[in-house]
Amino acid sequence: MSDEYPSETETETMGGFKLDGFIPLVILCVSFIVLLGWQVSVASSQRTMLENAITRQEPSVTQSQQIQASVTKLVTDLLQAAQTDDTAKKIVDKYKIQQNAPAASPAP
Repeated sequence: MSDEYPSETETETMGGFKLDGFIPLVILCVSFIVLLGWQVSVASSQRTMLENAITRQEPSVTQSQQIQASVTKLVTDLLQAAQTDDTAKKIVDKYKIQQNAPAASPAP
């Protein structure tokens, strides 16, 4: 035998244990599995919180759409009244109210 590498019996007598790569590999794999499990649990809780937030905001969105529709109707009526009524025309001129052209539909 050569003197460069100690034999198996010499290794056991040096430190009382055999150097093996299996234990560090197992520790690395277990820590990786724990990390992945933690990430999955965090992602799941974030998804649940997002779904709850969307559910809570639905009534507000519906209410804002109703308010927007009523304001649009009010402004449209005011612009129509401004064509014949001087008071309505003063309000339109004072606040520079204009009716925008309808949005063009996207090209196919």
